Amino acid sequence: MKKHKILAYTLIVALVGLFSCQPEDPPLNDFSHIFIDWSPRTINVNDSVSILDGSRGVQERLWTLPGGGVVDIIGSDNDATSTERILHAKFLQPGEYDIRLQDQFNDPSVTLDSLITITVLEQVSAGFTSDAEIEDGNVIVQAGEVINFTSDSTGSPEFFEWSFEGGDPSTSTGDTTSVQYNQPGSWDVTLIAYRNFPRGADTIVVRDYLTVLE
Repeated sequence: MKKHKILAYTLIVALVGLFSCQPEDPPLNDFSHIFIDWSPRTINVNDSVSILDGSRGVQERLWTLPGGGVVDIIGSDNDATSTERILHAKFLQPGEYDIRLQDQFNDPSVTLDSLITITVLEQVSAGFTSDAEIEDGNVIVQAGEVINFTSDSTGSPEFFEWSFEGGDPSTSTGDTTSVQYNQPGSWDVTLIAYRNFPRGADTIVVRDYLTVLE
């Protein structure tokens, strides 16, 4: 029995000595890890985007943004570069733009040189055309005639809601539609164009857009 106690004690001492010789975990500042997150990635013109460089062990950081008055770095007089951990940037012109992020880490074997693409859309603006004949600046339609309407809205809308006063059908969806006019008179046309993301909408109402003759 005594022999077993001696062996157990010897094993415990050996294990304690083994783990006491293991190196300590490296300090957080010496640990290099890349992490980037940004939201949203598609925005309306004059909206802003926030980009987080959550990488660990960064010694030096450099954001490089497009020039030409495209971007306003919020809270900074310098709109070309930034060294902040979180970049807040407002985009002033529609288009597709790259933001470059370069990091130097405590661990020289870890590198980061990345391009982040931001898509900036125009604000939605509703508009439409038709194939109706124009006489002396007025849209004239004969009773029973079918008119084809087409949206030429800008800002990449995804959904459309039409209202045709005096027309058949009186409402419609889609970027194109055909309407028959049977009732004489002057009639309004309304188009609502919108998209869900990034959210945007616009409405155009043209009073007495067309005149239907008997």
